[in-house]
Amino acid sequence: MKTTPKSATAAAITILALSGTAFAAPAGVDTTPETIPAIPLGALTAYPEVVQTGTYPTLTWAILYPSKVGDVASITPPGTIKLNKPMWVTVQAVGVGVTGGTSGQNPSSTNAELRMSVNGGGYDQLFYGTQSNVDPVQVLYIKKLSEGSTIDFGSRFVSDNNWTPFYTTRSANMQVISLVKGDAIPTTFDITGSGKVSSALTPYVDGAGKVDIGPMSVLVLAELAETNSADSDFDYQDSAFLVSFSPKRGNNGHGNNVDGVDSSNPGAGSGGPNGSVDPSGGVDDEIR
Repeated sequence: MKTTPKSATAAAITILALSGTAFAAPAGVDTTPETIPAIPLGALTAYPEVVQTGTYPTLTWAILYPSKVGDVASITPPGTIKLNKPMWVTVQAVGVGVTGGTSGQNPSSTNAELRMSVNGGGYDQLFYGTQSNVDPVQVLYIKKLSEGSTIDFGSRFVSDNNWTPFYTTRSANMQVISLVKGDAIPTTFDITGSGKVSSALTPYVDGAGKVDIGPMSVLVLAELAETNSADSDFDYQDSAFLVSFSPKRGNNGHGNNVDGVDSSNPGAGSGGPNGSVDPSGGVDDEIR
């Protein structure tokens, strides 16, 4: 005897209550990139969907557990990143705006650069330009790096047609630092109370002056013009870049949904560029 429509409906409700809509956060849970994946997400499927009385379907769970940078990488101060497992690494510009120590220098027209070193190798240039050249969505670097890989960053700017000193995340002077969600920007003054947070950096810093980014991202900040940490211009806003980690390659610069399918840019295929149907539909639960 087959189950009645009423009992089948009850079973479906039970499954949804256990799992939430497949790979979608339960109602009321914030699904912005800054908090995903902050809770376990998953899907529960039953086979067969219609069963005889006295028999039981096979239930299959697929669970995505919460992740944070500390689960996949470690940071050696001031900012060298070492991967604890293979990861796709992406780098995006946040902003540049050199101030202080550059008399007559206009921050909006000052060219700065970002360079990246992998496994102790040479520093390759990822960005050169002014704030007007910054596109936070554009991916400057994307590559899958192996377990044990180390990543360093360096930055400098142009003053009077000459390069200033090149500071890196290996430098002991703390001119370039790597921070994760919840870290305070280590200035000697209240960076938020002073109103010194640049417009480019504002989306990445909360009202308490702490880093507010996704759990799988690192914010790389550089102070390039000042060397005296007690100076009010020593504010780590001369250049800022975002480094993100993911076990799967992103389909574009916007990141991937937690189920690996990019619903914000479906493109060709059945639901996504990788040809997979997106179980979370139009939920914008991207990992950045």
